[in-house]
Amino acid sequence: MKTALIALAALVAALALPAVATAQDWVMDWHSTGNVAGAPFTWDITGTSPASLTPVTGGLDLSFTNLGNTFGGRVAQGSFQSSSFSVPATAPINSFSSDSVSGTFNQTGTHFTLQAFLGIGNNRAEIDATGTQSVSNTPTPPITPVTPVTPVTPTTPSTPTASAAEPGMLLLGGAGLIGAAAMRRRQRL
Repeated sequence: MKTALIALAALVAALALPAVATAQDWVMDWHSTGNVAGAPFTWDITGTSPASLTPVTGGLDLSFTNLGNTFGGRVAQGSFQSSSFSVPATAPINSFSSDSVSGTFNQTGTHFTLQAFLGIGNNRAEIDATGTQSVSNTPTPPITPVTPVTPVTPTTPSTPTASAAEPGMLLLGGAGLIGAAAMRRRQRL
């Protein structure tokens, strides 16, 4: 039984391991738009970037790269507000950051969607993104087959049965009875 449980645990672990992915196993398609009070005033750029989702207190840290720069910030499932977030922008600023961020982030299995608004007034940006987790097909380690345990059928207690007496015992018993009967006869006479 113990061997069967160990084999079952190994099978569960082997099946679960390919689903576990590192933080960098995400690819994010994004679209960043915005405008600022100074030049270049507006932008509208699209990209595909490697991304990561790292658990932090109160949510996840979403990080993605574009042209050697890192962007993103804290997100949480459903509607969220964040103290800071940054998105790609056109040169010369290359990055728009804001401490006024709100949006929605929804992750289901190996996919997520993000829509966030950064900044207020004339200095604002918006990002729409979808992410897909790239789960590699790592080979499953071989599992040693386990010989099935044959169930033991419970038995009911048996009732005692008589066995045939040995011939010698019968002869001695008979001789004893004859001797006893003969002694009784003598006593009566």
